Amino acid sequence: MIRKAIFELWRIIVVIVSKLVSAIPSIGTKPQKGRKDKMYKTGDYVVHTADGLCLITNISTLDIPDCDKEKKYYFLTPTDSPNSRVYVAVGSGDKSLREPISEREALELIDSIPTIDEITVENEKQRSSEYCKALVTNDCHELIRLLKTTYERKAQRVRRGRSATSVDEHYLKSATHALYGELSYALGVQEDTIPELIQSRIDV
Repeated sequence: MIRKAIFELWRIIVVIVSKLVSAIPSIGTKPQKGRKDKMYKTGDYVVHTADGLCLITNISTLDIPDCDKEKKYYFLTPTDSPNSRVYVAVGSGDKSLREPISEREALELIDSIPTIDEITVENEKQRSSEYCKALVTNDCHELIRLLKTTYERKAQRVRRGRSATSVDEHYLKSATHALYGELSYALGVQEDTIPELIQSRIDV
């Protein structure tokens, strides 16, 4: 019960931060595919800020007390949690959704990994906040930055005979799962084959 409560609290925090980030104009970042003026349909796969790759199973109103009966919502099912449901308002909630990257974009992204910089954190007290910002941008490039940063910090600590910090461990797992899940969809392969695929391309 405690673990479930912590997970739900974390999910709420991610959603709140993602809304704050989406309200801030991006500076020096690449425009995200499918972020604006995109109407999705039932059967489409989308990437949700907090829940990753999802399938749109329905587009309808919500039968909930005090809810606008005229407003439509996307009914999402996360691919890694088939029994879960996520509701995103059509129009006002679209900034939390985007189209998955294509196969070509996925391969180009993998090939660019060696050139992508890690996240620089000036104040250690802000590390968790900076990691969270990167995670909720819903941007594969930022996920790679987050993954590289946390992986390298963990490796450095292991070499010194120490374990990874809880913050690094948490965000390493979150970034890895989000990135690998989308890459596996884009490339049509199993998620557990992604590490080997990445290694084979960047070692060429």
